[in-house]
Amino acid sequence: MIRYSYCPNCNKNHVEGFFRIDNAPIFSVVTLKTREEALAVPRKDIELAFCNDCGFIFNRLYDTSIDYFSMGYEDQQGHSKTFMQYLTRISHHLIGRYNIKNQTIVEIGCGKGDFLNLINTLSGGVGIGIDPAYADGRQENPNLTFYKEQYSLKHGEIASRLVCCRHTLEHIHQTKAFMTLIRDSFGSVHRPLIFFEVPQISRILDDFAFWDIYYEHCSYFSAGSLARLFRSTGFKILDLRFDYDDQYLLIEAVAAEETTPVTFDIEESIAEQKQRVDAFRMKINEQLGFWRNRLQEIKDQGKRAMVWGGGSKAVGFLTNFADIGLFEFVVDINPYMENNFIPGIGSQYVQPGFLKEYQPDVVIIMNGIYKDEISQTMNEMGVFPNVYTL
Repeated sequence: MIRYSYCPNCNKNHVEGFFRIDNAPIFSVVTLKTREEALAVPRKDIELAFCNDCGFIFNRLYDTSIDYFSMGYEDQQGHSKTFMQYLTRISHHLIGRYNIKNQTIVEIGCGKGDFLNLINTLSGGVGIGIDPAYADGRQENPNLTFYKEQYSLKHGEIASRLVCCRHTLEHIHQTKAFMTLIRDSFGSVHRPLIFFEVPQISRILDDFAFWDIYYEHCSYFSAGSLARLFRSTGFKILDLRFDYDDQYLLIEAVAAEETTPVTFDIEESIAEQKQRVDAFRMKINEQLGFWRNRLQEIKDQGKRAMVWGGGSKAVGFLTNFADIGLFEFVVDINPYMENNFIPGIGSQYVQPGFLKEYQPDVVIIMNGIYKDEISQTMNEMGVFPNVYTL
């Protein structure tokens, strides 16, 4: 078993483990056509470790030898009105604040290209997506070009005005090496705006949100640890903020020969983050026990229960309670997930219309930010279950 004794965010070795999940599925959003395939997904252990030198949190048991993307995956959130409103807002912010009009925009880890298509449509110019798992044909915008490969030094030669990377860095184990690669790719002249977005770990720790911990996410950033990474790899930070109900951490930066020690108000100290880690370690079992008792009670009462919101959160949540056997179906509005099965769990994805006939007694929403949108959808279908939100 691989067990890293050093921090991949600062390369120092003052790290300590504080939370463990055994036998977690190594995939969260791959498309699996049968329940047998889903249950056969390999499993590995997770051990979150805290770096006492830079405040970074990571899975110290993460296996970097596995190809996590060649099977194809479905991570699109663009089918949600709530989420598209968010993407539109941050796109307008970037375009307006930095005058990104009719320019070249590069997206590292572009997924299916939804964000790149949106910001290109709003700003003009051309968009270039870099992602080995991009699915051909998902985008029809003639101004977009996609390279199905990993980011490398050659991509820094593209004359881009903006380089964005949303929800990719948390999948990178060697974070310092990755950011150094990006900085080196720009050389001494190219200075595009850099925009990154990642989940933020401080909320996960404060809320004991174990459902946001899963194998595909090996790196967990706070405002402080992300800022330290960017400064240490040669970037000047222009803005650092939380968004999307404080679930996401956003950073805007530019490559610089010298970085300033100026910090932002949301950057926590290493000591403050250590307190969060210690509180999480002491109380997380209470949270797990609360949900186990609730789910077991629902099953004992013979009620029909469903999870709404597939993908990683569903895997993170259900991994801890798969033995209860409560959930046969999981709802997700992404049509490309329909009739597939959740990795490691075996529950089947269905579209919202399925609920009209199924009429569940209980629906557990995996992300509370979508509660109003989901409740409206259910009410319009004549479905009125008890609703719980994470």
